[in-house]
Amino acid sequence: MSTNWQGSERKSRAPISLTDTEPEMPTADPATVIHAVPDAEPDATETKPEPVDHREAPLVSGRRSAVVLRKENVNDQLPPATGWQAFLRAISFGLISPKVGAAELARRADLSAIQRVYSRPMQVTVVQPLGGVGKTMCSVGIGSTFGIHSGQQTLVWDNNEMMGTAGVRTNSNDSTRTVWDLLNVLESFETVTARKGELSYYTRHQGNNQFSVLVADEDADRMKSIGADEFNRIHTVVSRFYDTIIVDTGNNTRSANWLAAIEVTDQLVIPTTLKRNAVVSALRMIEQLESMSERTGNPRYKDLVANAVVLVTQGGGAKVSAAEQAELRANLASAVRVMIDIPYDPALDTGSIIDWQLVGDPARRAFERASAQIAEGLLAVDRATSTHTINR
Repeated sequence: MSTNWQGSERKSRAPISLTDTEPEMPTADPATVIHAVPDAEPDATETKPEPVDHREAPLVSGRRSAVVLRKENVNDQLPPATGWQAFLRAISFGLISPKVGAAELARRADLSAIQRVYSRPMQVTVVQPLGGVGKTMCSVGIGSTFGIHSGQQTLVWDNNEMMGTAGVRTNSNDSTRTVWDLLNVLESFETVTARKGELSYYTRHQGNNQFSVLVADEDADRMKSIGADEFNRIHTVVSRFYDTIIVDTGNNTRSANWLAAIEVTDQLVIPTTLKRNAVVSALRMIEQLESMSERTGNPRYKDLVANAVVLVTQGGGAKVSAAEQAELRANLASAVRVMIDIPYDPALDTGSIIDWQLVGDPARRAFERASAQIAEGLLAVDRATSTHTINR
């Protein structure tokens, strides 16, 4: 049976020559040869063949087959690894293998979301004007979760104009280099010959947590001098070598480097405690971003808010009544996409280095859920802004 396509999409059935030689022409009957008129003018009505547009829709769209493939979920097929299901399977040497529990399936789905690959480097910005609500802790938690589970290059960047604390909350590995040191040699990384191994000298890798940190300088005057231009230059360089960039911001929402970070943000994360001052601070920042859209006519700032992920951390001090907590939750929930509670964990509350290997399962699981929601937001942004036609 012929394998040639019979439709109008295939204009010619002639085989394509893989050599540079001219194809051999068949010998025509002399009686049927039509002789050309010498020096004849070309026909004005003759049209040249249209160039092939390789961006046109493919012959096979794959919509039906893609639906079938999406139904094949390896997460459902793997044997249970936790819970009583795993215990029963172990003691029966695999003779009894119950289905995976709902909790384990949910975790597998979250980790699959975190492992997505996007069409470009993506930036997550952790914002909250009020101090002491867990911005750096959440930045480290997100960085650790993406670093361990995504398999991508992850960077936490302390962009606090008043000396952030990421350098205190992460392992220095005997490094004293800061973002200011990187800025001083940035020209050498703005070339095509720059290498990641050289850039790593100015960051601090976190070992088994599998992410790196670009810490703020310990001199407030030097940090103040990092404005929008400096931020954008650094951002351009680190985006060449890192897939996911988590920016830990300062408290001044009008500072040049804060606003510069917002301009290139793909996903907002807002940490807060369920206390009135913390929620009011977050809402005022949200109102500022919404006003920026109204004043400029650019909807991206409102979109950042509508897509934001709020992480409710457990602050110390006096407890807030359940009724007031519900009211505060409702006020925040009406403005953002999702809210996730981060349970208290002693390893996150030492005021010193956060080592993710010491964090308990409840907090780790909460950050996995949060990171999966962040990944969902990044995917939506990527699909909305990407010019790529690759099916995901």
